[in-house]
Amino acid sequence: MGSSIKMVVCDLDGTLLKHPKKISERNKKAIREMRKKGVLFGVCSGRSAIALQKKLKTWGIDKDVDFVLGFNGAMYWDPATDEVQAAYALNAEDIPPILDACKGYPFSFSQYEGLKMLSTRKNFLTAAMAGRNELEFVTVPIEELKKRTYKFMAVGMPWTLSKWLKSGKKEELKSARVFRSGPFLLEFVNPHLSKLEGVRMVAKKYGIKLDEIAAFGNDNNDLEMIEGTVGVAMQNALPAVKEKASYITDSNWKDGVATWVEKYVLADNPPKAVMKYKDKYLAETTAGSAADGKPSAAGTASKAGE
Repeated sequence: MGSSIKMVVCDLDGTLLKHPKKISERNKKAIREMRKKGVLFGVCSGRSAIALQKKLKTWGIDKDVDFVLGFNGAMYWDPATDEVQAAYALNAEDIPPILDACKGYPFSFSQYEGLKMLSTRKNFLTAAMAGRNELEFVTVPIEELKKRTYKFMAVGMPWTLSKWLKSGKKEELKSARVFRSGPFLLEFVNPHLSKLEGVRMVAKKYGIKLDEIAAFGNDNNDLEMIEGTVGVAMQNALPAVKEKASYITDSNWKDGVATWVEKYVLADNPPKAVMKYKDKYLAETTAGSAADGKPSAAGTASKAGE
C-alpha cells in the first residue's frame, strides 16, 4: 500500500533549512526519493518567489522543486514553465495606515521588488536580510514604499517588536494582517492572506485534496497551513504551531522533514497520515477565494516586477 500523501510543502527558515545557507543531504535525498514516487514537492515562504529562484540553486534543489510559493502564499512560481501568478496584494492605500500604526517606533521599513530589497535605512539587520536573500540593497525614502506590494516589512530590535505587539496596534490595524517572523521582523500582508491560500491554489491546479497534503512549518505564518493540511510541526516550532499540527517531527537541525517523510511517504508500507482537523476542512479540495480576484498571471519569472 502506498502513501496517502500526494504533495509535500515546506516552510524554509527553521523548517527545511538547517541554517540560511544549507539544506541537509538527508533532506535532499528525501525530496528526490518522494518525487520519484510521484509525490509533488514545493516550498512556501515569506520570501519573494522571484528571489527564491536564485536561492534554490544556492541550496542545490533547483531541479527538485515542482512549485514555489512566496510572500506567504501570495505568489506562485512554476519552475517547469516559468509561470508566475500572484494575488492578495496590499494596495498603495493600505500602506499609510501601517505607517501610522508604527509611529513612534524605530523601525526600518522595507519591501521586496524583483531582485532588489528597498529599505528606508541600511543597518546590520536590513543589510543582513538583503544578503541572506542575495538581493541588491537600495535605500529609498518612505514615499517610494507607498505602492502596491505583496509584503510590507518593519525591521527592528526584538524588544521594539515585542513592545509594538503588546501596544494593541496590531489588533487596531484593519488594512493588513501582521506576522512576527523571527526576532527582528514584522510582516504586513493582505488581511485575507495565509500560506494555506497558496497551498489551496496549487492543490486545485493538480486536483489534490487537503488531507493528501503534508505541510511542514515552525512559525506564526505557518499556522493556517499547518491546520488546514496534514500539518507537521518541527520540534523547534512555536507552541501554537505544535497545537495545530497533526504530527510533530524532529527539529530542523535534526532533519525533521526527512524523518517524517521517510516514515509516512517513503516506507514500503507507510502508516496512513491522518489530518487532525479533517472534519473542519472536509468539503475542501481547494476553494480559493482571492481577496482581489482570482490569481492572475504576472508574466515570466525573469520579467516579473514584484
